[in-house]
Amino acid sequence: MVTRKEKMLWALYGMVLVFLFLLSSTNLFIKEKETQVYGVSVIIEDTSDDNYVNFKKGMDLAAMEFHADVSFITLYDKGSKKQQEELILREQQDGCKALVVSPVDGDEILKMQAEKRINVPLVLLNSEAGAAGDKAAGAIGFDYYHMGQELGLRITEEQKGKKVYLFGGQNPDEVSGRFRDGILSVLEPAGYEVVPQKASGEGGWKAAAGEIAQRDGGQAVIAALDPVSLAEAAQAFSEPDLLPEIGGLYGRGTTVRLLNYLDRGVIQGLCVTDDFSAGYLSVKTAAELAGNQAAEGYGYLKSCFIRQEDLRDLEYEKMLYPME
Repeated sequence: MVTRKEKMLWALYGMVLVFLFLLSSTNLFIKEKETQVYGVSVIIEDTSDDNYVNFKKGMDLAAMEFHADVSFITLYDKGSKKQQEELILREQQDGCKALVVSPVDGDEILKMQAEKRINVPLVLLNSEAGAAGDKAAGAIGFDYYHMGQELGLRITEEQKGKKVYLFGGQNPDEVSGRFRDGILSVLEPAGYEVVPQKASGEGGWKAAAGEIAQRDGGQAVIAALDPVSLAEAAQAFSEPDLLPEIGGLYGRGTTVRLLNYLDRGVIQGLCVTDDFSAGYLSVKTAAELAGNQAAEGYGYLKSCFIRQEDLRDLEYEKMLYPME
């Protein structure tokens, strides 16, 4: 026979079990750690994201892994310092916790930081400007000067002519300027005549390429400083029946369009960059800085000079066509 004392013990046990159940199924007493999500604004120097396809894939992966809410913002007017400054201030006012900026003018961005107009962590993309101010800052990018030297060296090895036409040299941005300086540092001491070309309006570089081909034919060598002028020049030679062949077309870029031109033999040599890693590391660094963590320094990221046959190489294939 169950005694009164035993009944009370069983009742007490039941109450304890109910209490433990409630304790385990609610956060009344034990608070679950909330995941901190950091707003990161990525502001580039261009009006289009055509050259940022692989970058955005890396960016999106890092956003998932490091709990970042990323906004990708382009300019309305390409190369406008004033507009980029306005966008930086707007995103900051709207509550972003970190900025990733591919600057029109790196020194101007750092001046904003030094003057406390930028008061969130800053990651500079593809800029030689060093970190300044008392806020955490990082840098992700490629050695475009060395890349230009590599391109210049390949031209001296492959081209017998001594004249090289330079496309995209009118008011070049930071990246194109460093790339140009690297090319000139090799070609000029080697005795090459480097001829800067001018073009105006949409299709201007295509027209300039056609004129050079008609005039110089197989002796003409073109080096393009940016993906846009390279794509226009390649378009001019993509239909061989319309224009005579030239000695060589070289440049930089990782868009599918340019890679297709390389695969077809329209472009002879292309400098390419690991844009996926750049996107991933820029957002990773921004999220770490926003969370008051020490961000790792990465130095210059990987870049390569490739020819048509290299597109079948597994190493380059992974870099140029990354999986999401």
